Amino acid sequence: MRICPECGTNNSDDARFCEHCGRKLDTDDDMMQEKNQDGELTETIRIVRETDGEATREFQTGADREVKWEEQTGQRGKSASQGSVRLSLVQIIAIGEAVCLAVVIVAFFVIGFTKYNPRTVAEKYFSSYASRDWAAVYDLLEFPEDSAMQEEQFADMMDRTQTSDITNYTVKAVDGEDSDIARNFDVEYSVPGEGASELRLTVVRQSSKALFLFDVWKISAAGMITDGYSVVVPSGAEAAVDGVELNDKYKVEDSSEGTDMYQISVFNGVHSIEVAVPWCELYEGEFDTSADSSATVTELTLSETGAKALQAKMEDALERFYTSAAAGEDYSEVSDLFAESAAPEYKSVYDDLKESLASESGDYYTMNQITFDNFRCDFNVEAGLITGEMDCGYTMDYTYKYSGFGSSGSQSKTSEGSAYMRASFAYDGTTYRIQKVSMPTVWWY
Repeated sequence: MRICPECGTNNSDDARFCEHCGRKLDTDDDMMQEKNQDGELTETIRIVRETDGEATREFQTGADREVKWEEQTGQRGKSASQGSVRLSLVQIIAIGEAVCLAVVIVAFFVIGFTKYNPRTVAEKYFSSYASRDWAAVYDLLEFPEDSAMQEEQFADMMDRTQTSDITNYTVKAVDGEDSDIARNFDVEYSVPGEGASELRLTVVRQSSKALFLFDVWKISAAGMITDGYSVVVPSGAEAAVDGVELNDKYKVEDSSEGTDMYQISVFNGVHSIEVAVPWCELYEGEFDTSADSSATVTELTLSETGAKALQAKMEDALERFYTSAAAGEDYSEVSDLFAESAAPEYKSVYDDLKESLASESGDYYTMNQITFDNFRCDFNVEAGLITGEMDCGYTMDYTYKYSGFGSSGSQSKTSEGSAYMRASFAYDGTTYRIQKVSMPTVWWY
């Protein structure tokens, strides 16, 4: 088989001219030369026959530059410039990689716009809600910045709320209510034994971007959260809602004595609360935001250790108040018994007692010493204050001066009696101090 170097047509072995274009066919390894109009040699073509049915044409120019290509035979009627050119392996790989990259880019954007679409977020949210996947629900919700709700506590709260079983649902976009920052969807769902219900979901665009390209959308928690819910506990208490500590970030001004107030943002539902007050038993309870406008925990149980410590404070306050007054000491010696806000109020009480116990010439009775004993105390915790009532006995040693009927002198005498004291305590961050007190009056004559 002989191949025409002009058009590439396959000819029989004995053909002298091309059956298609008529060009003269040379024998194997013959040289064909082409000249320009000036008779100069411009190109030499060598035809080399191969056994696999392909031919290689070699072009040599005057600069001895060699260009080679392979041409597939059997394509009758086509010139060499029109024949199919075989690509190299590197070129094929490059083209394949370019195609794969284009497919990956298109798929990336299709999947991205689908995943971060507002409708997809709404459907995923309610699907997770219906299946009680609280971790997924939590991730899809838009919370206020100061929300005290964390994922673990949110899941516990949702489990306690005991939401009804949802059997089927449909999510529909609300026509005519779209905006650049929000989309509304209505969810129709059914609960066994309760019939069909409807829920409105608002999906809000966030300021952040996913993968630096796609808008992030989350479900608005408006209507699901109580913002600024008040929690009132005794002053100095450590409180936690759903395991989240109520620290100074949530604390607000409280005009009531003996209590601290916190305001938090929490989901509507049932929440756990723990309150730890010094010298009291740990309080553990629950509150329901849908039933109560605030949660107040002020009635606690004093621990046995706390009761003993407070009784010691009442005993110390009674004895120091009397002995310091009898010794004529300044009020500053006993002012530390009282809370800072209450201290000025009891200065006049102390000064009056000090004056009544002072010894002056002409006095008939002079107190020498007083001791208290047989203490019996009861305590109650109410409205953030610990109130104690104490009964006790006392012994008074005093001197009686007498004169008249031609005789005068003095006698040492002892008087015994009982006293009653009532005091309320407030925690000042370090210890309990007296907020209010009624000091007993002791008589020795």
